[in-house]
Amino acid sequence: MLVSEDYPWSKLLREYAMYCLVGCFNVTIFFGLYWLLYEVDLHSTYRSGSAWSIAYALSTIKSHFLHRWLTFESQSDYRRSLIIMFSIYAIFLVISTASQSWFADTLGYNHYVVWAGNTAAFGFISFICLRIYAFPLSEGSITRKERLVEYRERRRA
Repeated sequence: MLVSEDYPWSKLLREYAMYCLVGCFNVTIFFGLYWLLYEVDLHSTYRSGSAWSIAYALSTIKSHFLHRWLTFESQSDYRRSLIIMFSIYAIFLVISTASQSWFADTLGYNHYVVWAGNTAAFGFISFICLRIYAFPLSEGSITRKERLVEYRERRRA
């Protein structure tokens, strides 16, 4: 369940706001990679789609790290959450690359407009899927401050 007595709408909305804030940083990096790869022209027929797919894949690891530390207060196992996040992102990579290629490369829409639309749509869907599957509430929660203290203690040991 996404919302409960222990996890009210207000908490979900604050978490989504943090997701969006962290997402702005992630999207900036993602856009920079996309822009660079688009300029390189990796594939003459599917220029936008190929740039999208590689930039998307490269930015996934950074996204997981930042969302784990800053967005989701979940105690889920790092490896488990990374594998689930990769699975979710892999599915979205296929769908969003097809969307990017269809609208920009086939139909001729401006590739930056299509990029922005894809990013917004799949960003929101990703938040819901990550909250439910990769960082589930059932595995407990930990605040950012507690996670930092725990990290410092592990480094000292």
